[in-house]
Amino acid sequence: MKSRLKNIAGLLALSLFINSCSSDDNGSAPADGTSGDVELFFDNGVAGDALMLGNSYTNSNGETLIFERFTYIVSNFVLIKEDGSEFTYPKNESYFIINEETGQFTVHLENVPAGDYKKIKFGIGVDQQRYLQGETAQQSFWDLAFANNMTWTWSTGYRFINCQGTFTVDPAHGGDTTSRGFMIHQGSNTATDNYREVVLNLPTTARVREGEMPNIHLKSDANVILDGDTKIELHHNLNGAGTAASIMAGENLITIANNTKKMFTVDHVHNGAGTHH
Repeated sequence: MKSRLKNIAGLLALSLFINSCSSDDNGSAPADGTSGDVELFFDNGVAGDALMLGNSYTNSNGETLIFERFTYIVSNFVLIKEDGSEFTYPKNESYFIINEETGQFTVHLENVPAGDYKKIKFGIGVDQQRYLQGETAQQSFWDLAFANNMTWTWSTGYRFINCQGTFTVDPAHGGDTTSRGFMIHQGSNTATDNYREVVLNLPTTARVREGEMPNIHLKSDANVILDGDTKIELHHNLNGAGTAASIMAGENLITIANNTKKMFTVDHVHNGAGTHH
């Protein structure tokens, strides 16, 4: 009799364990009206390699770049469920700076309605609607952007991307191996609106629950700025003295804006209470 009771108890424990695992795998339905947080981690790289300031990287243009600065603005986050319904993060709080120099790689979204999210949408830069609200309405973010070298003057607005360093050119591509500086300051101007949006599928559902925080790990590829769908060669953008390359206006900014629509991919999603990268 005792042996039978032990067997029954063992079967019950096994059943509870299997049900528990099944519940963890499938996820329980979120309680109505509850919310949680979402963290996004931006992992900067160059054509599949980790981006390290001071390291050199050679692109398909025959140019070898050493990055000394790589900073960009991401904004206007939207989380999308499988049925297409969207949660738009409050606009006034939806502007963030990712800065390789200072080690700022995370975006933390608070009070996101509990649910299962399959896509994420966000902007690169600051949209015209926000900019035209005026300086007073966005003073705190303007000050933050200024502190991170992401502004021009107020009349000319924000830098969306600030990418700087030095480069050399392979003689086979018309270079002379001389090291020259480069500056790429991407943003909108009076002629063009260079703000862009990206929509990315999540490889795993991001489960937002009260007390649980999914971590979405994104990879950004600095190489696509110059070496994306449309190529831009730094040595064709030298100043009059031929001592440095500067890209801050003109058609190249439109090209960069379009290239950067493919700068981001989602690597993986961690669901749970902790922070993962």
